[in-house]
Amino acid sequence: MPYFFNGRLYVTPAVVSAVDDRAMLNPNQNVGNRVLLVGRALGGKPKARLTFSSPDEAARVLVGGDLLDAAIRAFAPSAESAGPAEVDCIRVNPATQSALTLKDGGGADVIALTSSDYGLRTGQIRVKVENGTNAGRKLTTQLGDIVYTADDVARNAFDVHYTGAEVTATLTVTNTSVVLSAPAGTPVATIDLNTHATIEQLVDRINVVPGFMATVRDGSGARPALNGLDAAAAQNVRTAPFTATAHLQAVVDWFNGATEGLINAVRMAGAGALPAAVPFTYLTGGVDGNVTNTDWSDAFAVAQTTDVQWLTPCSGDPAIHAMADAHAAFMTARGRERRAFCGTVAGVTNAQAMTAARALNFDRTSLTHLGVYDYDRNGRLVLFPPFVAAAMVAGAFAGLNPGTPMTNKTLRIRGVERELRIAETDALINAGVLCIGPDLRVVKSISTWTRDSRFNRVEQSCGAALDFAVRTVREALEPLKGAKGDPAVLALAESAAESALRRLSTPEPAGPGVLVGDAANPPYRKLVASLQGDVVTVAFECSPVIPVNFIAVSVSAQPFSGAAAA
Repeated sequence: MPYFFNGRLYVTPAVVSAVDDRAMLNPNQNVGNRVLLVGRALGGKPKARLTFSSPDEAARVLVGGDLLDAAIRAFAPSAESAGPAEVDCIRVNPATQSALTLKDGGGADVIALTSSDYGLRTGQIRVKVENGTNAGRKLTTQLGDIVYTADDVARNAFDVHYTGAEVTATLTVTNTSVVLSAPAGTPVATIDLNTHATIEQLVDRINVVPGFMATVRDGSGARPALNGLDAAAAQNVRTAPFTATAHLQAVVDWFNGATEGLINAVRMAGAGALPAAVPFTYLTGGVDGNVTNTDWSDAFAVAQTTDVQWLTPCSGDPAIHAMADAHAAFMTARGRERRAFCGTVAGVTNAQAMTAARALNFDRTSLTHLGVYDYDRNGRLVLFPPFVAAAMVAGAFAGLNPGTPMTNKTLRIRGVERELRIAETDALINAGVLCIGPDLRVVKSISTWTRDSRFNRVEQSCGAALDFAVRTVREALEPLKGAKGDPAVLALAESAAESALRRLSTPEPAGPGVLVGDAANPPYRKLVASLQGDVVTVAFECSPVIPVNFIAVSVSAQPFSGAAAA
């Protein structure tokens, strides 16, 4: 009888085997804990996710602006947090690139140059083209003290020689074809470069034409022949080999290569000659643009495609805070849990801050209102706006195990805009304002939620612990999507969820310690998997970690009694 095993029907007798490697999955949590900052900058591609692994890298790309100030401080926000390994940023400016068109000796456009970066500062980039010392061109690009240069930018593509019986023979090259003639004026082969697109393919095709021999030069075999060669008109290939060149493409490739970092280049349609020599010439047209609410909306739309958990808009505008608040709600409703930390402008009063927090009143959004003093990149002690402090708190959360509060943890700052008294922090906390105390510590890491006192709504860390648990269980169940709806899938669902919950309950440092409990009150319980139609439902109770906000000390005073003996 045939035998069905491991998804295959066997008819011929055989010894067969299967390996079940599901237990080899890495049990470590791999759901994210990342921070995203959105704001104005002087550099970087606008409305695109930019990921940095160090403050220096962020400074090289962003150059300056609110976004850079926040990013630098988000990397090392607190002595009690390692900070994020990476910081994601979105530049909100509608910035444009600067441009310059290079022409050949006849005045035809041959190369369109655009700045690699975007914004007003790209108008400081200048380009010089000179004759190469030996061949091709010498090229220089400069932005301030950043200079890239290369001499003899040129490329030989292939040699062609005719050794047949005709007295004359010529080669003509355009961007899209190569024509072989023997005698001159009598084409014997017209080679379409759409069909023979590389130098090696072209050479192979030439070598089957009687009397013509071709050889690849300078390792150019894999390079493009289509729109990649210099133009050549009826060049003599009878008396001596003729070398077809790709000097123009070599210039384009240098601008676009890893050794030049300021310019992008595009070869113009129909171009086939080297650019003419020009003195230093500046690119023009780059602007930073005026940021509108539409630009912020576009940036938040880009943020929808990123996998982050903590978000800070680098703006003190309440309208932008409302956008961040709505974004966090939108993403969370779609299974991409997200929390926002906002900051006002400097100089806001306590009353104004409380009004702003009440206007938000959302469990996934926090608001802070004090500017913070720190040294800028020039070594000057300056006051940074409160949204920079918000970015630091968000970065600190991204560097902590989920469920760890920022309450009573310091920020790496030199001072606060003004010192709050306990009576002030009482009122601010009751209104949902995240306060920074005179000791440079976060007084209580709360959201703007004031409708009730549920810990997961009020305490950002408790809510984040629950988010992390939900994401982890959801990811553990993801592989079951598309499985057969039979009793076996219920056992698999229950097992996957239980394994994830057990790992979440492992205390630090061996695990995240997101769920807490003991033998009498376990961290999770009542785990049940059920199947109805095409829906598997997994339900359970769990206890996310709650921060310690108060410590009560009870003292029983007793009068002294004793006796003395002489």
